[in-house]
Amino acid sequence: MLYCSFMIKKLTKFILLGFILLVVVKGFFFSGITNSPPDNPLFKKAEAGFVWVRASGQYARSKVGEFFLGQHYRSVWAVPVKVPVIDINQMYGGLTPGKLGGGMQTISLNLKDKQNNTYVLRSLNKYPIGVLPPFLRRSVAADLIRDQIAAANPYAALVVAPLAEAVGIFHTNPRIFFVSATDQNFRPVVKQTGNKLFLFEEKFSHLPPDRHQFGAATAILNSVEMLNKRFRFNAHSIDQKLFLRCRLFDILIGDWDRHEGQWNWAAYPTEAGVLYKPIPKDRDQAFSKYQDGLLPWLLTRNYSLRKFGQFNNNPQDALAYTINASFLDERALNAQTQNNFREAARDLKTALTDEVIDWAVKQFPPSVYQLVGPETARILKNRRNQLLQIADAYYAILAKQVVIAGTDEKEKFEITRLPGGKTKVRIFAQSDADTISRLYYQRVFTSYQTKEITLHGLGGEDIFTVQGQVDMGSTIRIVGGTGADYIQDNASVVNKAAKTMVYDTKKGNTIIWGKHSVDKTSNSLSVHQYDREGF
Repeated sequence: MLYCSFMIKKLTKFILLGFILLVVVKGFFFSGITNSPPDNPLFKKAEAGFVWVRASGQYARSKVGEFFLGQHYRSVWAVPVKVPVIDINQMYGGLTPGKLGGGMQTISLNLKDKQNNTYVLRSLNKYPIGVLPPFLRRSVAADLIRDQIAAANPYAALVVAPLAEAVGIFHTNPRIFFVSATDQNFRPVVKQTGNKLFLFEEKFSHLPPDRHQFGAATAILNSVEMLNKRFRFNAHSIDQKLFLRCRLFDILIGDWDRHEGQWNWAAYPTEAGVLYKPIPKDRDQAFSKYQDGLLPWLLTRNYSLRKFGQFNNNPQDALAYTINASFLDERALNAQTQNNFREAARDLKTALTDEVIDWAVKQFPPSVYQLVGPETARILKNRRNQLLQIADAYYAILAKQVVIAGTDEKEKFEITRLPGGKTKVRIFAQSDADTISRLYYQRVFTSYQTKEITLHGLGGEDIFTVQGQVDMGSTIRIVGGTGADYIQDNASVVNKAAKTMVYDTKKGNTIIWGKHSVDKTSNSLSVHQYDREGF
C-alpha cells in the first residue's frame, strides 16, 4: 500500500513536469522572454536626484498566463516607483565600493565608510538560473524558475524593518536606491549594476566600530563560527527565547527561507560565559506568494516543494516554515517548552498593534502601497491574531523528536523518568575535579508530545545517568561522544517501547546496562557522529 502511494506521488510529479514542459515549449507562457538577464529597466528622471523606475517589467503575463503561473507580485515589479539616485560620495562621509559579490541569485556590492562600517547594495531583481547546471540555463526550465521570482515582493524589507523594531528583533535599516550607469564610482561594475534598483542596508558581518543597536556585544559571528563555539565550550550558549521570537516572527511575515546562512550572531559576555543573540538577514522571501497559480500550486503540495508558501490569512502549515530552518531550530530551540512558545506568541501579538502594522506597511513606496499595502496589512493582522495557534503547531512539530548536545568539555547528563510519562533532563558543567559546578540545561518532557530524546555528549569524559521506575515514557538515545564516558541506566519502564538506547564505541567507556537498555555500541567512530555546523 505504501509502495503504491509512493509510486502515485512520483507519477504525479512526472505528469506535472511533463505538462509544464509541453505548454512552455509551445511558447504559451514565455513568448518574448530571453534566457539572458533582462535589459536595464525603463526609467525617467523626476526632480534632481530622483528617478521614476520599475523593478522589472519582465514578469508581466496575460490573464491566462497568470492563471497557470500565478498572479504573484507581477504588478508590483512592473509599477514605477520614485527613488533617489545613489551618490556614495555624499553618504556617511563618503563610501568606498569593494568587490562585486552575491550568491547564485543576487548581485551585491560591499561598501565601507571611513569609520570602517560596512554596507551592502543588493539587487532587487534576481538571476536564479545560476542554481541550474549549465546545460539547462538556456532552457524552458530556466524560464520557469526565473518567472517565479515574481512570487516575492521586491520591497518587502522596507516593511519588515519597522515590524522587527516593534518586537525587539535586530534588523537592518534598508533603503531603495537607483544606480546610474553614468556614475563613475560604479564604472568597473557598470554592466552588472548600471540603471538598476538596489536595496541598501548595513552589513552586520562584523561589529560596527561606532554607535549601533547591539549595545554591549563584543563581536558578531556567522552561524558556523557561533556553533563551533557553542559546541566547544559549555559556557557559551544561544539566547533561545530571542531566537524563538525571531522564528515566530518569520512565520508571521511568511519568510520560509531561514537556513543557517540567513543569520549572524551578536556575542554578549555574561557571568557564566558568552550568550549569542540572533541577527536575521536577507528578508527576500517575506510576504512571498508561490501558490496562487495552478502549476506552482501543484508543485508546492506536501509531497513536493512544500516550503514555497503563500502569504495569506491562514498560516496553518507550520511545517513548511521549519523545512529550511530545521537545522538551527533543532539546536537553538531545544530548551523551549510549550509555555515558552505561547509566551513568545502573546508578546508578539501585544507588540504588533493595528497602528504598528499600518505604519509599517506604509513604508512601501506610495505606488506599491496602492497596489498591495491594504491587503498586506490585513493579512498581517489576521496572521497576528492566530499566533497562539501557530505557536502550538510549531511547538508540536519540534517537540516530537528533541536533540540535545553537550560540548567538548566535561558534562554530567541526569535523565530522570517521572510518573505520567514525563522525563526530566538536566545537564551540568563539571570541573576538573569531576564535581558538579553549574546547571546549564533543564527541561521536562512528556511522552505524548515527545517520542524520542537524543543526548549527545560530544567530546570530554561525560557522565550519563538514567533513573526512575515508571509505567511509560519517551525513548532515550544516549550518544556518548569521543571521550571516555560513564553511562549508567538504573531506570525501569513497564512500557518496554520506552527504552534507553546507548550509542558509543565498544572500547574505552564504562557502561552499566539496565533492564531495558539497548546496546547500540560499535567499533566504528561514526556511531557518535554529530553535525555541528550544517555546512
